[in-house]
Amino acid sequence: MTYIRTNVAKPANSAGAGSPKKPNVTIIAVADIATYPARDDKGVLIAGNFVLNTGAQAISLYMTPSKIKAGYEPEGDEDGQTFKHKFEGPHPGDSLAINEYVQNNSGEPCIIIVENCADASKRVYGTKCAPMHLKPSGTDENENRNHMLVFEQYAKRNLVPAHYTGAIPTVAPFTVVSSTALALSPANGYVYQLPSLAVTASIAIATNTLEHGDIVTLIGGGGVAPATLTSGVVNMSALLVASAAWTGLAGAVINLKVFKAGSVTLFIEQSRG
Repeated sequence: MTYIRTNVAKPANSAGAGSPKKPNVTIIAVADIATYPARDDKGVLIAGNFVLNTGAQAISLYMTPSKIKAGYEPEGDEDGQTFKHKFEGPHPGDSLAINEYVQNNSGEPCIIIVENCADASKRVYGTKCAPMHLKPSGTDENENRNHMLVFEQYAKRNLVPAHYTGAIPTVAPFTVVSSTALALSPANGYVYQLPSLAVTASIAIATNTLEHGDIVTLIGGGGVAPATLTSGVVNMSALLVASAAWTGLAGAVINLKVFKAGSVTLFIEQSRG
């Protein structure tokens, strides 16, 4: 359903206090993203996982946590307002690694995932069509030696930074041998590449150790007769929107949220593409 105007109540006490960020922020080059999960119909929440190209990886970049600044600013008049995302933080020292990062990533379109220590939430700065761009500066003096890394958007979008509930894409998709007996676990990750099939088979989840609320992504493997996921309400089954079956065509994606209620576990569709 689309957004309905609703009251926004006072948040928890001290909600406006400064919120420390985790020092290791995640940066993903847009060119490395195979699937960019869509925002929901209210325009803020991303209910899905980022899927990276084969061989690609997100990088972790340390920044002094107390000096990280993240936010957005409005631009334009009342008939053309957009939001400009901005993220900045210092990386201490002057190592070869940080200099090589600056040298090889200046001008590289990217997105940034920032984790919040206060409530374990995650925000995504930049979008697929309006990515962030690095604008670095360096200081080497008696009192201070660091690299100030500022990321800003050049393109304009009318989107605030996204809330993200998916996993940090630190590993390649887990390659599934049999789509009829999926084993979902943190050890295997949160993104699963299904096999190409010559004879169609129904996707079945055999075991699951993911937590309630986790998002799992299935990537279709295609083939002459791709695997299919159907809707059901028994333990370890998927609950799909309008009970519409999903066909694992090559590159097709479906995002499912783990829902646990006692001894029953369901996988509820969040989005597909």
